Amino acid sequence: MKTEKKVNHLNVFLVKETFNQSNQIINQEGCEEPVEIQIPGCGKGHLYIKPKMGHPPKWSSLFAAYLDIRKIGNVSNVSAALLIKVEDRYFVLSFGPGGRFLIRDGICEERFGLLVALNSVDKESFRCIDKQSLDTIQSHTRIQSGYETTSDQFGLDVEQDMLKAIVGTPSDSRIGNRMTGTDSLSVSVRMDLSDLDFLLRSYKEKFDCDLSATDYQWVNNISIVKNSAPIVATLESKLLEKFAQKDYTNLWLSIPEIIQWDLVKGFLFTDGGKTIHPDINLLGFLSTLKDDQPITLDLLKQHQVSCADEDHNKVFKTWPIYKCLYSEIDCEGNKYVLNDGKWFSVNTDFVQKTNADFAKINLSSLVLPEYCGGGEGSYNTAIAEAYPNRFALLDDKNKIFHGGGHGQVEVCDLLSLDKQLIHIKIYGKSTVFSHLFSQGFVSAQLLQLDSEFRKKVKERLNPPFIDLLKIESRPAENEFTVIFAVISDSKGDELYLPFFSRVNLNNTAKMLKGFGYNVELLKIHVNGRYAKTTILIPKKQRKS
Repeated sequence: MKTEKKVNHLNVFLVKETFNQSNQIINQEGCEEPVEIQIPGCGKGHLYIKPKMGHPPKWSSLFAAYLDIRKIGNVSNVSAALLIKVEDRYFVLSFGPGGRFLIRDGICEERFGLLVALNSVDKESFRCIDKQSLDTIQSHTRIQSGYETTSDQFGLDVEQDMLKAIVGTPSDSRIGNRMTGTDSLSVSVRMDLSDLDFLLRSYKEKFDCDLSATDYQWVNNISIVKNSAPIVATLESKLLEKFAQKDYTNLWLSIPEIIQWDLVKGFLFTDGGKTIHPDINLLGFLSTLKDDQPITLDLLKQHQVSCADEDHNKVFKTWPIYKCLYSEIDCEGNKYVLNDGKWFSVNTDFVQKTNADFAKINLSSLVLPEYCGGGEGSYNTAIAEAYPNRFALLDDKNKIFHGGGHGQVEVCDLLSLDKQLIHIKIYGKSTVFSHLFSQGFVSAQLLQLDSEFRKKVKERLNPPFIDLLKIESRPAENEFTVIFAVISDSKGDELYLPFFSRVNLNNTAKMLKGFGYNVELLKIHVNGRYAKTTILIPKKQRKS
């Protein structure tokens, strides 16, 4: 009687083509002499084993006062990595809790497991996904399903979500019963060593499959570049070249997150003395450096910018300059984006489509006064007070409490008599714009769908604005315009948004237009006096 093969759990890594020496691939420190194994179909494999000294189990300390815990015994862990070559590529299979740490950084194919899984898993057998949202780069989400389903049931936004991992069941049971794909491939499969040649060849074939002919082609739109990847050194070198050549095209500094402008009066740079800058910008940072001081990665990562109050005290947040840097660099036929201290690889076709959609968003003909410092709140208030019959103030201090999971909702910063819902933010990074676009979408959606919300908004309005909204009926098609206004001290009338923000705005604009709104973009200029560095006198030095 033929014995059924056991289910084994494999963790598989595919080594990049440029690495072909065992000492390049395996960190052999602490490992025993590799064991040579003859694997049917594959030839020789080498198993690297790293034993770990035994130690008492953690729970044994509970009984330390009553007995010699050595009597309980020791727990020992063994980690191992099998290095094997199939055709012209090396694979590593890791075993034990530390097996993957025997593999050197940066030598394995990123997204190998993810691409294998996407090309292997039955489309109706997804159980879990991990995603990272582009609108808030640090946002990682894991969504699990109680039953097998399709990928579209997980609420993926194909233009704003970066897929990190999936779990599902392969269509072909010969290559696995359950499969998890990330950078590595984790798979449960009935097998023994004689099946390894077939399995690794199958996984390599799935990895090489072109996603462009599947429902998952959007996965290649954008991917994060690991710090250990060789391309990072090239990108960092190109970034430093831009500084050395004083080529600041597609390179700038900006606030990396939402801040409390009522607490922040300006920004202090490392080596900038008591000079307070009204905004974070590249020229302000460069002005704190010596004329002959070279800009290095260490300098960008060690020098900081801090929020400051009018007494020169650091408040709220401090960030490394590198985290505040944004840059777009073309390299080896691909576009790369530095955002929030991380590099991203962006598909060229996706870049072109994003830019084309962004160019279709109308620029507003509305003209608002120049920004003269003091934060967004002060700016909004000043406009409403200067033009009381043209703009109603509905900003952060006038939020409306509304149930249904929304909490406090900011209708807009300014409502114009021309039925313009104006949302205003000072130029920042993707996270700042994400807040801006989300604010605009949530309020516009509620105005369309919720009569109770319209009633609450109407109660906040005085003549001549009170008649702009009707409680009983939703706004008509193209009756209202949502304007996203950005305060920027860049030259000219053109407003250049970070790439991820362009993606986010394009999606938000599509949804708003679906609700019947016009969508426009507006650049608010900064008064030249405030765009330059200023020195604020601390309160304690002022004359009463």
